[in-house]
Amino acid sequence: MCAIATPKFTQTFRKAERLTSRKIFDLLVTKGRSVNESPFRLIWLKTVIDSPFPAQVAFAVPKKNFKSAVKRNRIKRMMREVYRKNKVAFYPLLVQKEQQLALLLVYTGKTVPDYAEVEQKITLILQHLAEIF
Repeated sequence: MCAIATPKFTQTFRKAERLTSRKIFDLLVTKGRSVNESPFRLIWLKTVIDSPFPAQVAFAVPKKNFKSAVKRNRIKRMMREVYRKNKVAFYPLLVQKEQQLALLLVYTGKTVPDYAEVEQKITLILQHLAEIF
């Protein structure tokens, strides 16, 4: 499945780590399992992806909750940054188990969170997901 000879993951977020496949995204939304840690929800699906990384991720903030694109983009930037910093502990587990995942991280809150809250909750969600594997 995962064609990585000697994995060395750094704290970067490359284009190959972004979930861009519409087909996988639709499957993820319809058949994916989820982990909730209010105000975040992580939807995940085991799949085969054409990427040297064990996971591809997308971030979403509903327009229904935040009309302002500036606020939606700010929240997504914070989510990406926290994921970038904390994925290093999560990736080796996926490589060890030879799993590839598609992830969708959704912010379901009604107010703009501060960075500390985002970091705490996303770290918890990734730990919950690691326990599942």
